[in-house]
Amino acid sequence: MRVSTRKFVALFCAGLILAFYGTTLVSAKQPSSSAAPQTLNSTSWEITGTPSTQALYVPREIQKAYDNETRSPDGKPGKNYWQNTAQHRMSINVTPPNRTVSATEEITYFNNSPNTLKSIVFRLYMNVHMPEAMREKPRDAEFLTSGIQIDEFRINGEVKAWNTPGSPFAGVNVPGSTIHQIALDPPLPPKASITFSIRWHYDLTVEGGWKEGAIDDTTFFLAYFYPRVTVYNDTDGWDDRPFTLGREFNNDFNDYTFEVNVPKDFVVWATGDLLNPKEVLQPTYAQRLQNSFRSDRVSNIAQPEELKQGLVTTQSDRITWKWQANNVPDIAIAVSDHYIWDAGSVVVDLRTKRRASVQAAYTEKATDFKPMVEFGKRALAWASTQYPGVPYPYSKSTIILGDADEEYPMMVNDASNLDNPFAKLLPKNAFTRFVVTHEILHSWFPFHMGINEKRYPFMDEGWTTAFEFLANKKDLGEALANVLFQQFRVIGAGWPSPLSGNEIPVITPQDSLFGQTPVFGFNQYGKAALGYLALKELMGDATFKSALHEFMNRWYGKRPLPWDMFNSFNNASGENYNWFFNNWFFSYNYMDLAIASVQSTARGYSLQVQNVGGMAMPFDVKVVYTDGSEAKFRQNPRIWKDSTQVATVSINSSKQLKSLSLDGGIFVDFNPSNNTWKSL
Repeated sequence: MRVSTRKFVALFCAGLILAFYGTTLVSAKQPSSSAAPQTLNSTSWEITGTPSTQALYVPREIQKAYDNETRSPDGKPGKNYWQNTAQHRMSINVTPPNRTVSATEEITYFNNSPNTLKSIVFRLYMNVHMPEAMREKPRDAEFLTSGIQIDEFRINGEVKAWNTPGSPFAGVNVPGSTIHQIALDPPLPPKASITFSIRWHYDLTVEGGWKEGAIDDTTFFLAYFYPRVTVYNDTDGWDDRPFTLGREFNNDFNDYTFEVNVPKDFVVWATGDLLNPKEVLQPTYAQRLQNSFRSDRVSNIAQPEELKQGLVTTQSDRITWKWQANNVPDIAIAVSDHYIWDAGSVVVDLRTKRRASVQAAYTEKATDFKPMVEFGKRALAWASTQYPGVPYPYSKSTIILGDADEEYPMMVNDASNLDNPFAKLLPKNAFTRFVVTHEILHSWFPFHMGINEKRYPFMDEGWTTAFEFLANKKDLGEALANVLFQQFRVIGAGWPSPLSGNEIPVITPQDSLFGQTPVFGFNQYGKAALGYLALKELMGDATFKSALHEFMNRWYGKRPLPWDMFNSFNNASGENYNWFFNNWFFSYNYMDLAIASVQSTARGYSLQVQNVGGMAMPFDVKVVYTDGSEAKFRQNPRIWKDSTQVATVSINSSKQLKSLSLDGGIFVDFNPSNNTWKSL
């Protein structure tokens, strides 16, 4: 989720109290109410032609993909589409409280591209912990480790040097680098495979609040931990940009078979399916787990006291838990000897009646995790049938008590919110549910859809945040959902920013930027989510969902880019929405409306609305008549199709108008002082 809740508490608490209990909502900007209306301005970014005739900017590498027919301008994968993949086989040793993790790994990498690969680029995320590593965020000394250490490296069974003096890649393969390039001799031809055998180890970080590491002395969370081949694709070639903490991840779809060897009385949870439950669990507990796969009821699988008494796992000195996960972009692993373990299941495919397991592991103190399995079940059921409305693509979802608020394929690492002052203002456990719903919704975007999270996070966090808002309306009620979104995704994220330099178009590749600025947060979360929600209103629910499903059907398990998404929506709906995509995703626009004039007409009144910020946003026109009656007129984003400068709203009524106001709701206006009008 990457929501930085602790930094946000003070602002949110103030806004929540004001908003939820009936006082005027805190706005992004609070000018004096006597400020004069602004004069009519053009939009922030001039594009030749009316909005409805604008074409999307297409980068050279995307155009090249069209020429090569790996992608198609209609939003479909091209006839020559390809993507590379790998098979990972790992044997991992974990022995808490010792924080050293060691493993042997075999990677069979398949070159499905039409190109001969003269080198291979490995991704080593754990090296970001090294003192020499380049990082965009300050970290404590406890964050630092020696990174991942390669003890042995083989290519097709032959021992090779991991670091070669005089290598042409010596400038890349430096201490602290999260990428490592190896020359291939001979090169890897198209449609061929190569096998790498690696023996490695690393030490877990102990800094709290990070996405992986030691949660406590005997509870570990392993993520991004193993060497892998980085992405090689049809538009960018090798993804050799370093991981510097400021962005997310970009991984191929791979198949994983792995085993985790731990001492007895430790439970292992992981991405994928447990292959040998009867070999690692004593009969009573193996049966409890098996029963939970078929039951709507939430069951307790094991208690800390049972683990302590040696009743849960088999009692060999060391136990090997075997797992398999296919066609996933990553795996994560958790181990503990004192966590409560709950489980249940839920139907995620109404047609086939397929069920998914939902599990939770947490401490006795984290009482807000007690309903976690139920929260997870409801999130999966809602998302599978509503938005995105595609059956959950995996067999399981496990929520681990940690300190990260982060998602992984089939896994969630969430913090307890019992001590969060902001959470205490909400109904009991509402914020815990809010967070875990968001993380589970990531199962579709980015994981199922293969999104490049670090380059185009608006296709990851944006979609998930839009679904989160819709889920919260159902789970928490519309009023609280609106408050959470306004204060947490818009105002609290700093958008619209009072400094225009903090804003860049959403489409900007975020891995091309360096440093932590507010733009990263609101571009990928609130701004993008509002764009999708506005698109939903523009297209209408049925057309929007149909186009979304067509896009997902075309691209799931592949690697779509924004242009594939935009073009697919146009193609699937039969209407060109480029004017809207330009407005929301390619411009510097922001949300700011103003009442320009109100005039009497033969049928009632004519309202002119100035779009100061230029954003094609929906809004309500709220009117109060002199007889005390009120009315509300919803304005669809389509009102801005032919001009994003000014729009005319007709109010047909024989009643005399007393006052009028504009209300964007979750589309928070930058300057609300010019959104009201009163009759003289």
